[in-house]
Amino acid sequence: VVLKTRSRSTAEAFLRKMKSNPLDAQWRITVADDDAMDAFKGCQLVHTLTTSREPILLAKHLDLSQDVHISAVGADSPGKRELGSCILKCADIIACDSLVQTIERGEGQFCNQMQRASIVEIGTLLAKSDKIPPYQTDKLRWTIFDSSGIALQDVCIAKALCQLLEQEANSPKY
Repeated sequence: VVLKTRSRSTAEAFLRKMKSNPLDAQWRITVADDDAMDAFKGCQLVHTLTTSREPILLAKHLDLSQDVHISAVGADSPGKRELGSCILKCADIIACDSLVQTIERGEGQFCNQMQRASIVEIGTLLAKSDKIPPYQTDKLRWTIFDSSGIALQDVCIAKALCQLLEQEANSPKY
């Protein structure tokens, strides 16, 4: 796992929090230098979680010779963005939680009309396999999931977690 933050202090705070959780403590995390532009060259899975108004992840930061999936969750209001235009243009699939929201306040606000027409909601993508281009072993694939956040999903996830915790609390301990 490669961690890149705006400052060393936020990286250290994140590491302390990760190490305090037994489920997360197992990860080997490398903190990238502040000016390391090639920190993600070996990564095939990239998550961006920022409040940036300028692209923080550009195509030049990634390894163009391998498949890459990017989950962008920080751009959640008008004007915010995390991904450079070339990443959006080069993506084979751009999925989102809400098409209206991604165009209004997600990465979709920085896509041209043709790109916007190809963005698909994750529910549609999962329900209709014809929306997923066939995987070709001789062609690299870049995919993006842009999450601008849907409150109903958050409530459903919280409810499911509460039910699991309740079941665990009521189950016999051996």
